[in-house]
Parts: sequence; structure tokens; C-alpha cells
Amino acid sequence: MNHRYRPDIDGLRAVAILPVMLFHAEFGCPGGFVGVDVFFVISGFLITSLILKEIHDDAFSLAMFWERRIRRILPALFVVVFATLVAACFLYFPDDFKLVGQSVLAQALLLSNVFFWRQTGYFADGVDTLPLLHTWSLAVEEQFYVLFPLLLIYLGRHKRFSIARTILWVGFGSLALSVVGTYSRPTATFYLLPTRAWELMVGAFLAAVPGRHVTKSWLNEMAAWSGLCLILFPIFYYTPDTRFPGLAAVPPCLGTALIIFSGGAKPTLISRVLALKPVAFIGLISYPLYLWHWPLLVFSRYRSVDIQSWWIRVALLLASVACAAASWKWIETPFRKRRLCPRRPQLFSIAACAMLTLLLLGGCVFLDHGMPFRFPSQALAYYGYRKSYAFRASITLEQAAAGQFVELGAQSSNQPVEILIWGDSHAMSIAPVLDELCRRFSVRGVEAAHSSTAPILGYISNTSKFGLNEDSPAFSQSIVDFIAKKRVKTVILAALWSSYKPPDVVEAKLAATIQTIMASGASVYVLKDVPMPGFDVPRLAAFTIMRHGNPARLGTSLDKYAADNGAYESIFKHVSQIGAIVLDTPKYLLNTNGFYDVVRDNKALYFDSHHLSVDGSKLLSPMFEPVFHNQQR
Repeated sequence: MNHRYRPDIDGLRAVAILPVMLFHAEFGCPGGFVGVDVFFVISGFLITSLILKEIHDDAFSLAMFWERRIRRILPALFVVVFATLVAACFLYFPDDFKLVGQSVLAQALLLSNVFFWRQTGYFADGVDTLPLLHTWSLAVEEQFYVLFPLLLIYLGRHKRFSIARTILWVGFGSLALSVVGTYSRPTATFYLLPTRAWELMVGAFLAAVPGRHVTKSWLNEMAAWSGLCLILFPIFYYTPDTRFPGLAAVPPCLGTALIIFSGGAKPTLISRVLALKPVAFIGLISYPLYLWHWPLLVFSRYRSVDIQSWWIRVALLLASVACAAASWKWIETPFRKRRLCPRRPQLFSIAACAMLTLLLLGGCVFLDHGMPFRFPSQALAYYGYRKSYAFRASITLEQAAAGQFVELGAQSSNQPVEILIWGDSHAMSIAPVLDELCRRFSVRGVEAAHSSTAPILGYISNTSKFGLNEDSPAFSQSIVDFIAKKRVKTVILAALWSSYKPPDVVEAKLAATIQTIMASGASVYVLKDVPMPGFDVPRLAAFTIMRHGNPARLGTSLDKYAADNGAYESIFKHVSQIGAIVLDTPKYLLNTNGFYDVVRDNKALYFDSHHLSVDGSKLLSPMFEPVFHNQQR
């Protein structure tokens, strides 16, 4: 087995880290997250090569192995996690800071992937407030480093088991779990070791079959170029909506293996380019670069109102490179070269103290609920509106087919359903005022809604990973059938209309939907969409208080509303002509200065950037009261 240093593998690390950074900075690499999979294959190859060599030489010890891993991983990780905790203490509101404390605890226990699996999906809304989200992949590798050496020691002592064959079968088992899991448990599959282990096993298998190289140069070149294409294609053509990892992770992992394999015998053109000093240097600092770039991006976005300019994101990536280079030179290298903590007991003691420090700090932040004493009470009151929502329940296709919808009002389930609100998450955010009115007028209502799914018959809402997508038509048909079967008197349609395109298709299908509902005897009301501020209202209102500003001056202009919704005015005109009643929702948020309020009477009217809070929905009570009066005639 040849264990010479290969600068092309460092260069391959650069191919892994750069797409990840560009993806996180939103610079045109929609599948850049596959860079992590490239890292996994590289790690599996290098770690297995080293362990097998030492087992072969009868020189392997777990203590020595973990000493190397600690010297490689812990120093830079501790500095970044500690710096993140300090920065979050100055920047973050209590709820978000509490999550940072929890993530620090999880990282110190090598369980951050488990924590984030239980907390959120990697591509979900709100992850841009989690500065340690990226440490999930480190936890996967750390767990692998705990278990895999034990397997190799066992296989090395029991010669009847082929190491390569065992790795191959374990890898296939993990891949099978991953493929099934992307359909049944996608979030767990993304984060957890059992469904990610096969990616490390690809590299491990490559290391376990040494000395097998292609002698013909043109075949090696073909393998290298094929490998590069297999990596680049997912980087530019995958998106966060891609079912991943599963089979979709096979191309980047196989491509990485091909590049490593093809460069093993003699350099290919690809391996020579990867070995160039500037490329290899990016690979050398790729680990601290991975650690630094995400917290810097997250912190810069946390207090931003608008989408960041491209030059700010470029500056942040350059700052990440500077921090990474400094970390590599003055933190990582001194530990790896044994200039710091040269003795193993000394290193283990320092490592234990470092992890204990993180456990104590993270635990204090968590137990103190994010240390709310750091902020004025009024700022905290505004920020608390991030949780001011109700009735946020996406009905499944099966529930819709069974007529199982969210109840509005306190009436008996034996009472007939008189009002039904149908729509997406914007319909959910309006439900609190309808619930209040249902109670006042003793009317039974239901909410039939699913996020990112338009209340339109025969329309496929491919707008978000949260939508029903191809199941949308069946879902819509089930609701219309329920309306006819239960003889619902009033149907209210509410949605983020501007997200459903093209407008002409929406217009035709919405008109057909309304006519179908009216044919069953129901009255149909269509709500114009609420103004979309485009910024996190509770957060900005809280920051405004801290800057001694007036949150009541925050607002959305009529011009912005027209730009967002102008193309749909003709749709509302058309549906009103065929018998639907169009309700002018924005009118109730308009103030005397000609702006749409986002804050009124010291209350935030939105709980995020476009959904009404409970208090915001109650401003619509005068709009809906005539609907209920008509109901009782």
C-alpha cells in the first residue's frame, strides 16, 4: 500500500468546500451541499488507509488514533464554537440563543447531528439562525471514528473475514437504508450516521483494496474526467428539493472515488490541476474554512432587513478564508506538529477541559432560557410575536379524503359545518379571527389547508417542498367533495396568490373551482392576499426598540404591494364577475400615512416576514363580520 502524501487529495478537498460555501452564500451552486459527501468519501479513504497500515504493521492503538483525531479536529472546533457562543451572546434574542446553547451541548457530546435532526431539516425555513448547524457533519464523522476502528481491529484479528468484503456489505446495507429513508424519514436520513455511513465506506473500500490500479493512461484519464463530471453535475443541477441523500448521493461519492482511484498510480491531468499549490492550499485550510464560513454568514444575516448584497456575501467569504488561514497556521498546525501539548496525557487533559467548558457554557445558556436579562422587556415582547400563531396544521391528503379538518369555534362536532376556509399557510394565519367569530356567532367552521398548496381544482402547486405538489389535485377534489356532501354554506379561499403561476392558468382554474363550489349551493369569498413586508417583523421591531427607534414607523408601501400582486388584480375582477365576493384584506392594514402597518398599538401584526400574527388576523374582524351576519339570514 502506497502511503505517500497526495496533494491532489488536498485539492479535492477544495472541490468539496468551495461549492458548500457558494451554496450557503447563495452564489449559484444550488446543489453545493454535496461537497459534504465528497468530504465523507475523502475521510473514509484517508482514515481507513492509515488504520489498515498500522494494523498491518502491528502498530495501531486506539489511544494514538484518537490523539491524532483530537489534534486535527478539536483545537479549531473549540475556538469556533466558543467564538460563536460569545458572538451569539451579543447578537441573539433569548429563544435563538437558547438553541445555540443546546447546539453547543450537543456538539460537545458528539451528537449535534441528532440534535439538528430533532430540531429542524437542513433546508427548512429558519436554519439561518443556527450558527452551528453545519457541525452535524462533524458529528457524523466523529461517531464514525468511534465505531469504525473497532470494526477494523476485529476484522484484523479474525482473518476469516475479508475487510474489503465486510466494508462493501456494510456500505450496501447503509445505502439501502438511505434510499428507503429518503422516502419515509427524510430528515433523519439526511443527518444520521446509519444512513450516511455508506459514503464513508466508499472511501474505506477504496483503501481496503490497495495496489489495484489501471495501467493504461487513457483509462485513468477517462476515470478522472468521469469522476469530475459526477461531482460537478449535482453541484449545478441538484436543488434543496432533490430527494437526498439516497441514490442522489451516489454520483458525487462515486465521482470522488474515481478521482482518488485514478490518481493513485500516476498523476492524471485532473490530479495535476488539483495538486497545484493554490488549489491544494484551499484544501489544506478546508476544515477551518468549513467551520468559519457558516457562522459568519448566519450572524451577518441575523440583523439584516433585506437580502444581503452580493458584495457583502463576497466579503464574508473572504473573511472566512482569512479566519481559516489564521486558524490553520496558529491553531491547527501547532497542535498537529506537537508544538503545543506534545505529550498525549497533556493533550487529553486539555481536550477534556475544553469539552467541559463547552458543556458548562452551553448548559448555562440553555438552563437560563437564553439569558433574557440581556434585552429590554419591550424588545422581548415584540420578539415574542414569532410564536404568535395558531391553527398551523397542514391537512394530509388522507385526512382530506376522510373529511378530517381543523375545527374552528367551540361547537359540537354534530353541528353542521357552515363555514370552511380553504388555502395554504396564509389561510392558516387568518384562521384565528374566524375561530373567534365562529365562537361569537355559534357557528361551526373548519380549516382545510396545506402549506404551499393553492385552493384550486386541477392545479399542481410545485412551489415548495412543503406543498403537496403532485397530490394537490386529489387534495383539492377531496375538499370540494366535502363541501358538496356536507352542504357547506360559506367557503373562503385565501392564499399567497402571487406564488402560484402562471397567472392565466391560475385565473382559469380558480374560476372553474369557484363555479364548481357555487354549483353545490355555497357562497364563495376570495381574499386578496395580505401585504408582504419581506422582512422578519418581530425581529426588526425588537431591533428597532433596541436602537431607540419607533417600530410603528415600519411598514410596507402601496407600490410594493402593487408590484407583488398587481398581476393578480385581473383575476380578482374576473372571479367577482362570475359570482364570488372578493374581500379587500389589505385595506384593514392600511394606515393614515398611506402605508400598510406591520406594527400597530405596540403589537406585531406578522409573526415572520409574510404571515399574520394572531393579533394581525384579528384586525380583519370587521371584514368577516358581514360574512357571519349573512350566514344567519
